[in-house]
Amino acid sequence: MGYIKHHTIVVTGWQDESIDEARKKAVEIFEETCNDEMIKPPYGSNVISPIIGSLSNGQKSFFIAPDGSKEGWQTSDNCDKARTAFLDWLKGSDNYCDYIEVVFGGDDEHQAILRSKDTDLDE
Repeated sequence: MGYIKHHTIVVTGWQDESIDEARKKAVEIFEETCNDEMIKPPYGSNVISPIIGSLSNGQKSFFIAPDGSKEGWQTSDNCDKARTAFLDWLKGSDNYCDYIEVVFGGDDEHQAILRSKDTDLDE
């Protein structure tokens, strides 16, 4: 029996091409990695929001919602891999987007920043 732990990623940027590139990469990774028998097409991209604008300064954002699976289940493990692959790509690219990965709520009501730009706490 597993337990729920919500993981989410927020990505923000001011360059249209950077935020578009980051979202496209997220969709690519999540569709490739989060495709077990429990998920219906379009697979992992179901958890990726559209890009939304801000009220000023041209900032745009999207987020990757929690997968909803219990820890230790195949869907959770696959989405953990997808989140890691996406953030590794974002950190290693020349993309100018800011990002943060947080964990919150769920069964143990634990909150933490796991990774963010310039403060990679996962290492």
